[in-house]
Amino acid sequence: STTLYHLPASIGDYTDFYSSREHATNVGIMFRGRDNALQPNWLHLPVGYHGRSSSVYPSLASSATTAENDCERNLVGGEKMSTVRRPCGQLQVDPLDPAKGSIYGPCKLMDFELEVAFFVGGPTNTDNEQDHNQQHQQPRGRPLTLSEAQDRIFGYVLMNDWSARDIQKWEYVPLGPFTSKNFATTISTWVVTSMALEPFRCETSAGVQGGGGEPVPLEYLKDPNYGSYDVNLSVSIQPSSTSASTQICTSNLKHMYWSSAQQLVHHSVTGCPMNAGDLLASGTISGKEQHNFGSMLELSWKGSREVKLENGEVRKFLKDGDAVIMKGWCQREGSGRVGFGQCSARILPAIPFPYDSSKEKVVESTPKQPGERYTNFKLYGCWWSSCSWTVRIALAAKGIPSEYDTHIPININLDEKALTSDKHSSINPMQQQAPTVLEFMDGGNVVRISQSLAIIEFLETAFDHRGGRLLPLDPVARAKVKEIVEVINSVTQQLQNSSVMGMIDSISGKESLGEEFGKQAIMNSLSSVEKIVAAIHSIYHASAAGPFATGSFGPTLADACLAPQLYNARRLCVDLEGVCPTLVEIEKKYNDHPWFQNAQTEAQLDAVK
Repeated sequence: STTLYHLPASIGDYTDFYSSREHATNVGIMFRGRDNALQPNWLHLPVGYHGRSSSVYPSLASSATTAENDCERNLVGGEKMSTVRRPCGQLQVDPLDPAKGSIYGPCKLMDFELEVAFFVGGPTNTDNEQDHNQQHQQPRGRPLTLSEAQDRIFGYVLMNDWSARDIQKWEYVPLGPFTSKNFATTISTWVVTSMALEPFRCETSAGVQGGGGEPVPLEYLKDPNYGSYDVNLSVSIQPSSTSASTQICTSNLKHMYWSSAQQLVHHSVTGCPMNAGDLLASGTISGKEQHNFGSMLELSWKGSREVKLENGEVRKFLKDGDAVIMKGWCQREGSGRVGFGQCSARILPAIPFPYDSSKEKVVESTPKQPGERYTNFKLYGCWWSSCSWTVRIALAAKGIPSEYDTHIPININLDEKALTSDKHSSINPMQQQAPTVLEFMDGGNVVRISQSLAIIEFLETAFDHRGGRLLPLDPVARAKVKEIVEVINSVTQQLQNSSVMGMIDSISGKESLGEEFGKQAIMNSLSSVEKIVAAIHSIYHASAAGPFATGSFGPTLADACLAPQLYNARRLCVDLEGVCPTLVEIEKKYNDHPWFQNAQTEAQLDAVK
């Protein structure tokens, strides 16, 4: 538990190849059709591009440096897990017409790529015939032979080269991926040496190069020891709503058309110096069958089919809170087992750049999302209403304020006179002092829903395909969320309500009695919630629990309902550290979460400071 995981080497340069024929064929079929699946150059050379070594992160990171950045530690099954942040960038406005330009926003099509990478070792391949007139010039490189290249491969690690597919779609012409790939690459921290893998050498899935009338590699790429290693690979997804993971694909390093030695030789063919610590990656490794596909792009076939998880959830691409867990191992009778460890990380929500794209025009021909049956949202409420606060969190969780540009919910904060006015009598039929009503259009009909839990139930169901999930699908996790919510809604919320406290003052004739009653009520209620939450976290022995109320790795409705109650408790001078210390720690976590930041009372434009 005290082990610190670091990058295995100081990575000077990082290159990612595209060497699995099965993967390249799948992607080509999706975007160019079966007849033009492989580009004309693909069978002639190992295609690659230069990546960013500065954003290569170690799996299971726990150093102080990475924790201060976006590799803050999470826990899965008692193990430390690094994290990656969902990127923001430019997205094509109309998927069918690039001429209509781009908008800024968070990536919606986040993906993993199952890869194996190797570290270069040994001395730099320098040109011995240096120009002595240039004494201070950095030594030039020279091409490596295949024999030299094989000796320069130090060892292998697992890699997840995270990808933002929608950002990539807009930017990749004509020079290939850029910001869609430069935000994060995760590698396992244990290097398996080439020597350790030799007992598992095998043919590639291609068998030979140049057979069947296909191009024969040029002389410098002809590998007399052409082959790969029999390395079993798997990818699992663990959503934040459950501790169980689902294996979604298996593959093998033998599904490589271009070998590691050929990749290194081609990289150096122009005289590029290859230094110790340089990292070269295979590219996505896919097999021929659907369950062997090494990315969500392929598994969902560009979003046209669903990938089912064991807890009932489905995925087309990755959601916030998802942990992607990659494993690799070799096993053969007489040779024992060689393991690579895990390459794991969990996705954190995007932090948008301080740039407001809410006023950008939405192109009318843009295909509507399924949830856009419901439009023109308005939230009627009060800046100081606990129910309005909770609904604001739910709207943020579903991304409705920022992504439905022409359908932005308008938070109409009503003052006390307006609350009961004739104008709003139909909106506020209960004549509540602090109503929370969500109004929207369902086709040509105006629909209004009051009561915060009813509103949130609607948002969870109507917008199940987007954003975060406040109500987990797992039956036990969902029940625990609702248990906490019931305590808050039936006890905490009601007994310390300002109208109830005012009524007590009026009946008793004592001005402060209602507030004292409210303080005692909220103390008792939060004490009960503290016991429930502490019990949940103790089940996971704390080390395996997520940071939020029900032990999840993402906020739920329980956290959304807690936020205003802890605020109210402080307003009534409750000693929260003494009454509910676990809840106070949870509060620190969700206060930093983007769903919660703009929902707070002080963040409302008409809030009384």
